Amino acid sequence: MLQNALTTMRKLDPSLERIAGDLVVRRHEVPSPSHFAKWSAVSRFARLGLQQALAWDREGPGYQRLYSRAQLAASHLLAARFALLRPGVTWTAEFSDPLSLDSDGAPRRASTAPSPLLRTLTEGLVTRRLAVPGTTNAFERAETVAYAFADRIVFTNRHQLDLMLSRIEDKTLRSRAEERAVVSAHPTLPREFYTMHEPVIELEPDVQHVAYFGRFYATRGLETVLLALQGLPADLRDRLRLHVFSPDHAELAAEVQRLRLGSTVRSRPLVGFLDFLGLSRRMDVLVVNDAVTKGTFPVNPYLPSKWSDYRGSGTAVWGIVERGSCLDGEDLNYRSPTQHVSAAVQVLARIATTARTSYAGTSRPDGAAV
Repeated sequence: MLQNALTTMRKLDPSLERIAGDLVVRRHEVPSPSHFAKWSAVSRFARLGLQQALAWDREGPGYQRLYSRAQLAASHLLAARFALLRPGVTWTAEFSDPLSLDSDGAPRRASTAPSPLLRTLTEGLVTRRLAVPGTTNAFERAETVAYAFADRIVFTNRHQLDLMLSRIEDKTLRSRAEERAVVSAHPTLPREFYTMHEPVIELEPDVQHVAYFGRFYATRGLETVLLALQGLPADLRDRLRLHVFSPDHAELAAEVQRLRLGSTVRSRPLVGFLDFLGLSRRMDVLVVNDAVTKGTFPVNPYLPSKWSDYRGSGTAVWGIVERGSCLDGEDLNYRSPTQHVSAAVQVLARIATTARTSYAGTSRPDGAAV
């Protein structure tokens, strides 16, 4: 496995080794700068990563399969370079989200610069009689080489596939990508992974515990839920506790104080992945919300990855959905539209008057306090 050392941008989660660590035979952290968009960092990752991949390839009978996933866009560029040198390898390229568009529908930009990497990838397109894009946008180039050279192109939902392939201007390239495109949603782990960690958390009895895990974005936040809590009758609000586990917990705490919801909302730091799985079982309801894309995309191209994790917990899920989205089509226990406070009030009232079914309030003394 080749990866960039992202410690300057993201916090390490050692617990992830328990999920797939035994499947990784060799691992190498490419000593290139960590940057999502800077071409010098992208091309250095591809160059150094290729050197390591070829060295491993020469040590044995040669690799038969290659898998890359983006974001980071650099992953597909490195994989394309290796696939061109080893045409017998079967390359699967996965897109977690559109690379060349952000969640507001605006182009995501990063300029390329003349380099051996860019020259080689361009030559590969010419050899296959495919149009060379006139763009200097690295994100568009990363999409193009996956469409042009990968044997299998994975999208996490049908709306994402339709959006991304509709943006391919060259008909030959689009036809090739369509023939190799598959939809594969984020996987749900088996039940045993949800009991690997049992973090200690004090949960009050006789109230419903609702939880949200993750970051806040401009198109995907908790404003609707907080305003709904504020608008809920006091006797119902007293039966609820909203736990928010997020790296933005300090910002949330200030908003909670402004709305005078301190007795209802618990703002907590983001937890490791296995702690998250364990905590998801302890709650009564888990909140997952769609990105707001109305007026930006014809149909919402995002399916929150949290849904696949929530689904395996056995806990009820409240989806705050955009009509027609992939999440809207899932089997949710509670459902309300995005940016619809009164509908969220109704959902919270239902949750508040539901009999408790989880084992919240129990804890293991050897767990780490949350």
